[in-house]
Amino acid sequence: MDKEFKDLLKTLIRQPSVVGAEHSFFRVLQRELEERGAKVTWYEGLLVAQGQNPMSTMFSAHIDRHGLVCTGPNEFQYAAFIAANKTDLLNNSVSEELMAKISERFAGESVFAYETWSGLYRGNGVINNAYVCEYRLNGHLLG
Repeated sequence: MDKEFKDLLKTLIRQPSVVGAEHSFFRVLQRELEERGAKVTWYEGLLVAQGQNPMSTMFSAHIDRHGLVCTGPNEFQYAAFIAANKTDLLNNSVSEELMAKISERFAGESVFAYETWSGLYRGNGVINNAYVCEYRLNGHLLG
């Protein structure tokens, strides 16, 4: 790989992109594409870039990280469930077994917070404990 391509990948990888909150990533990607001569169009959750000969080569890519979204004081939910409207506040659309696995996955993990619009860094921490809230049936993680 050449140095310019590696540097571009480093720039993109550093940008946060939690599912449902990819806006700051899209802004960086748009800038990088436009600097290389592409015409960029935004759609809901989708960025389309066209070069001088758009039918010559086509790529389809998917970018997001399976992270957490803060939904209240000391309360975080798995972003993929919120983005897909699968959060189970009082029903059983998400199995208890799956919720437990997700909760266990994040215990002990380092996390950081950012503004979804700008990507501005807000802080970091470590999740000490995670459990499913018995009243709301959502992931509740403590840092």
